[in-house]
Amino acid sequence: MMKHLFVAAILSVAFFTDIPAAKAQLKAYNTSIGIRGGTSVGGSVKRFVTDRDAVELMVYTRWKGWVGNLLYERHMDIREFEGLEWYVGAGGHYGMWKVGKSEPPWVYKATEDYAAYGLDLIVGLDYNIDHSNWFISLDWKPSYNFQDFTNLWWDETAFTLRYSF
Repeated sequence: MMKHLFVAAILSVAFFTDIPAAKAQLKAYNTSIGIRGGTSVGGSVKRFVTDRDAVELMVYTRWKGWVGNLLYERHMDIREFEGLEWYVGAGGHYGMWKVGKSEPPWVYKATEDYAAYGLDLIVGLDYNIDHSNWFISLDWKPSYNFQDFTNLWWDETAFTLRYSF
């Protein structure tokens, strides 16, 4: 019985102690999942690999097809606003549209499957809601496709609501 009380006391102290080093270390293992909505709708998984650098995987639907992104992002604090960060990053994407089920804007009549792949940039704001596990982000993600018929997608903007664990 004493052993259980001792362990519970240690865990309570560790949980409620406000140590700045512990808060700084939180991002080093932070993984979050979220819902993304804007010009596209989908999901996001973000994993911090250092205290400032993250890898993000996005999968979303657009033009009745799907697109997947893998991005490397660098987060930086905005000192004037606690909990608010901005980030920049780059990566790549791959998307697929099936004949008869999609309407990509660069095709007048969908008579074959289409794929798009290319490079992406991202810039955004990330806010930690009231020092909780919830984050909300707003980003702009222009993309360049390597196919001749698609070229630049400059209009991809979205909000993402994430839960970190």
